[in-house]
Amino acid sequence: MEQVITKKVQPEQVHERVAAGAVLVDVREHDYYSRFHLPEAINISVRAINLQAPDVLTDRDQEIICYCNGGTRGPRAAKALMELGYRNVAVLDGGLRRSMSMFEGQ
Repeated sequence: MEQVITKKVQPEQVHERVAAGAVLVDVREHDYYSRFHLPEAINISVRAINLQAPDVLTDRDQEIICYCNGGTRGPRAAKALMELGYRNVAVLDGGLRRSMSMFEGQ
């Protein structure tokens, strides 16, 4: 099996990266996204990434940070985006679970 090396972004770096122009993509299914998602995130499920990404993510050089709940689907989505020709793709290290502590008490 081919191993894909994907950049990882730490949860505490997300807001800064988004402010600098990165797109945060929640790759969970829409019903999970609608219950809770990181404030800056858009939703493109991992199952729909090949169909929706070219229409939604038009700049293939823009940084894209993928995340899921626990860190399994995020890397799959990142790999799919790289295969579509996106050149600056990363995953949120630890997924949503690890990032939740940033939002407790808000």
